[in-house]
Parts: sequence; structure tokens; C-alpha cells
Amino acid sequence: MATLDLQNITKTFGAAKVLHGIDLAIRDKEFVVFVGPSGCGKSTLLRIIAGLDEASSGRIVIGGQDVSHAAPVDRGISMVFQSYALYPHLSVYENIAFPLRVAGLPEAEVKAKVGRAADILQLTEKLQLKPGQLSGGQRQRVAIGRSIVRNPRVFLFDEPLSNLDAALRGDMRVELSQLHRDLSATMVYVTHDQVEAMTMAHRIVVLNKGRVEQFGSPMELYHHPATRFVATFIGQPNMNLVPATVLGSDAAGLAVEFDGGHRVVLPVEPGNAKPGDRVEVGLRPENLRQGEGLSLRLRVLERLGGVAIVHGQSADGGRICASLAGDAAVTEGETIGLSFNPADAHVFDAEGRVMRRRQAPALAA
Repeated sequence: MATLDLQNITKTFGAAKVLHGIDLAIRDKEFVVFVGPSGCGKSTLLRIIAGLDEASSGRIVIGGQDVSHAAPVDRGISMVFQSYALYPHLSVYENIAFPLRVAGLPEAEVKAKVGRAADILQLTEKLQLKPGQLSGGQRQRVAIGRSIVRNPRVFLFDEPLSNLDAALRGDMRVELSQLHRDLSATMVYVTHDQVEAMTMAHRIVVLNKGRVEQFGSPMELYHHPATRFVATFIGQPNMNLVPATVLGSDAAGLAVEFDGGHRVVLPVEPGNAKPGDRVEVGLRPENLRQGEGLSLRLRVLERLGGVAIVHGQSADGGRICASLAGDAAVTEGETIGLSFNPADAHVFDAEGRVMRRRQAPALAA
């Protein structure tokens, strides 16, 4: 397998610039996920890595070799697409073997490689069937098998699970994670589904409008988002953003007042924030609990067994979602109070940048 380095990758279509100086260093045998909303540039970036599109500028280096202008077949990559792209008239065996036959490999080598891929993907009993006789998940495994036999340096996946139903997507997430461990492969995976990103990735690249918002481990992005965009994109249900007014700051942190009148001191560095400035306080639903603090008029209650997800309206008219105990004594239509630990809050300035958390003072020796 190999490392993958992207150096100042840009892409323009006419007057529209869709990728803005992407710099990424992906380690050998790492599973990296590109995630972001539709139109953020993630599939374009993957196609540039594959050689299906050409970057307007920048370099692509795979395993120390500059492949920026190499043909796709010479890059040592293999790509699995959203559509299975199987030949319906060929058996599973022949679909997997197809790239080996194109390469002119001896039959004994073809048989060995197809057999190994089928064993890894639990397709051995399906080799003589046609794609039309398989489930969606099995067909996707055949497409992956066709990539495995090429023994690429880097595997690329472009939203491979988006055509599957929710239950099957969950099963395939587990299978792909296991496949990564079995192959010890370098994998780059594109999705718009942050659950896929959180559950499979070693590190996640969050893209927004053709720029890297943040690159880090799933829990790093969850606990320490660099921007408002990352904070609201990572995590399910989404983070709440509650507007507040800065009252001032001292050694304890930043004092703010919510529109409903509740005041709290948040342990963050004030930066350039001045009294009267507006900020947004990010609160994850799972960090909210019943108690004195924010006022919430409960609109919708979803009881999911172990948890109850409550949706409602805050004093400023904004929406708030909280994850409470499954048997929480709440009913739709009532007004409840929500409290939180100030240390769990994230604070964003007017530009959407996170305000750095204040470090606890060191204990005297």
C-alpha cells in the first residue's frame, strides 16, 4: 500500500473555482473519509486523485511518486463507484476477473486472485450466479472484489452505500471496516453521511465550498470542532446553536446572557469579544439535561426506548433539540428548563470560528 499526498490542489470550471488549495497528507494503511454537503467538492477531489479529472494546479503524490499527469491505470489506484457497474450477462466470477483478463494474466493466477477476493468478501458460494440474482449488498461486494484483485496501492470509494437501504448500509459499514483491517489498505472514502464518516474513518476531512474546514480523528472533530460548520455537521442529532450577548470576561472566562435572560460564564478565551457583541453557544443535545437555565417549549417528543429526543422552541424563537432519558417525565406542549455544564459548551464568534477553551490553571507544587 502507499501514502497519498495532495499538494495545493485547485480546480476551476470556467470562472467557477470549486477546489481552493487542498493540502492533505494521508498515511499508509489509513482509512480517510471525505465528508461534506452536496457541492462541497469531495467527489471532484476523489476523481482528481483517480485521474478521471485533471487538477487545475497542484501535485498528487502516491507512495512518493508524482502521478499528477499519469493515466488512471498507471496510478496504482482502484475505484468503487456509487453504481455497481457490473456486467449483467457475466457471472460473479467473471465480473471479478474482468480486469485480470484485460491485463492478460494466466488463468491459474486469475483463479487464485478471484478465489482470494471471494473468500475475503464471503462470495465463494455466489461465484456462478449472475448479478441479477444477488442482493444490493452482494452486488456492491462484487464491485469491491473487482478492485481487490487489481492489488492497488490506494482504494477509492465514491459513496458506495448510497443506493442501499438503511439496514443494509449499517451492515456494509461493518463489512468495509473489516475489509480494511483484512487488507491493511490505504482507503479514501467519499460520503455525505456523517454517520458513515464517524463509524469507519481513522481521520475525517470535512469539506465546505471547496475548502478543508478541518482534518482530524472523528472524536477530535466531535469534541474540538474548529468552526461552526464542522460543529453542526458532525454529531447526530445536530448541535444546537443558541445566540447570546457578551457581558464581559474575567479569569473564569466569558460571561454571556441568553435572550431568555439566563446568564452563564463559559470557560473560553474572550479573544476580541467585547461587551455587547453577539456570539453563538454550541450545545450538543446529549449535553443538555432537565434543570434551571434555558427555557424550551416542547413541540415534538420522540421516545426511542433508552433515550427521548425532544424538539422545541427557545426564548429567542430558535429551535433546540435535547436528548433526555427514555422515561423522562415530559409531554408535548409544556415548557421545560434545560441546564448544561459550561465546560461542554462551544462558543463561536461572528465569523463562525470557535473561541479557544480556557486552560485550567496549573496546581502549585
